[in-house]
Amino acid sequence: MSKDAGNRGRKKLKVDLSELVFAMELGETMERSGYLDTETGAIIDMPDDIIRAVEDGETESALVDWDDELAEKADAILSDEKYRFLLIPKRDSREAYDLMADFAESVKDKGLREKLAIALDGKGAFRRFRTVLEQSGELDRWYAFKEERSRDAAVEWLLENGIEPVQVISGYFNDDGTEINPDLVPKPGLCLTCKKDNVGGQEEILCMLTRNDQKGGKVFECGAYEPKHSG
Repeated sequence: MSKDAGNRGRKKLKVDLSELVFAMELGETMERSGYLDTETGAIIDMPDDIIRAVEDGETESALVDWDDELAEKADAILSDEKYRFLLIPKRDSREAYDLMADFAESVKDKGLREKLAIALDGKGAFRRFRTVLEQSGELDRWYAFKEERSRDAAVEWLLENGIEPVQVISGYFNDDGTEINPDLVPKPGLCLTCKKDNVGGQEEILCMLTRNDQKGGKVFECGAYEPKHSG
């Protein structure tokens, strides 16, 4: 099946990717879950106790502590028979650990790579990992790496559920005449550490086109790169 044929069946929907990423980052221990409204693209942040109470019919005694609208949304989610509301998967601790391990393997400095490997061994790995990065001055690069991978995971989840995220009509096209969807153009970690990232206007358009031209390449290069924290 061609790429175009696979895309034809997807529903284009305006989705705030930053909100979707946040919902996926809630973690297993958080007593709340995120739901995607596949009709409006809205991300619903829903406390688990409200879902349980509505499901058990105990809203009358607890409504004083709740927002009526939130309770109505919980009822709509529970009575949904058309798969309008999708439960957003949370990143579990294993996935979070694997993400840190992937970052550690991407570090070119042998000494730092060894320190991160030691930090990731055993209990308390998350705290030790962050401490090593803070001491080495590599914390910003970790955040950029994590943001890029989280965004890619969010887009992948949407595509797997037959949804193509669309926030704006770009007005720019590939050589084959298909329109460029900015949300489907991967943002390399280098861009996330650049002071030109998300500045808007003509600068952002040029950045998007540069990323699109190199989409799928193993190494991203940009002659206009300027670090956010220079000097």
